[in-house]
Amino acid sequence: MPVHTIACSDLIDDRLAASYEDLPADQYLDGDHVYRYRAYGQTLLTPGELHWSLRVPFFQSRHLNSHAGGIERAFAPLAAPARGCARALALRAQERGIVPRGEFVLGCHQIRVLATDDHPGMPTPEGFHQDGFSWVLVACVARHNDSGAITTVRGLGDTAEALFQGPLAVGDALLLADPMVEHYVSPLTPRRPGRAYRDVLVVTLAPVTPPGAVRG
Repeated sequence: MPVHTIACSDLIDDRLAASYEDLPADQYLDGDHVYRYRAYGQTLLTPGELHWSLRVPFFQSRHLNSHAGGIERAFAPLAAPARGCARALALRAQERGIVPRGEFVLGCHQIRVLATDDHPGMPTPEGFHQDGFSWVLVACVARHNDSGAITTVRGLGDTAEALFQGPLAVGDALLLADPMVEHYVSPLTPRRPGRAYRDVLVVTLAPVTPPGAVRG
């Protein structure tokens, strides 16, 4: 199966949840309205201690990301609670026999998508897409006053059948065999008047590559 659900509520603690309040705005959005806040880090997933690169640029081709592809994007450094959770998520996927054992380049995006009464939040402004990695793991850390944000994972192509569709619950993660599927999350709006947000960790796993930007 190219889509797996993994429970991860035991990996979410108060320190991780609080770290989302410190995320800076994503500087690579279209228009003047800021709806996404983001940090990023990269490491080599090995059995021992991980040594994170917190200033490495992130790159995707325009073929993969029509919204922000073709440029090296520099994000804020990933906080320690997010680094620890990302490692634990990747190891859990390996322990369950879904992701093969061995070394991978592990990337982690810590993302908050914010919506207000006047502006929806756009988790995937590029539409249905692939990320360009062997595996992609999306874990939901928090949701507040939100409506929408429906995740759809399908096979490749506009007419492909949906393999997963629904809101991603807090404490759940989706593990995707990225070369086999594409995914999308619908806009986020407030359920009640006021502020709404959805906090996720996006963990990517790729075969070991030379040092530098991860390229998809």
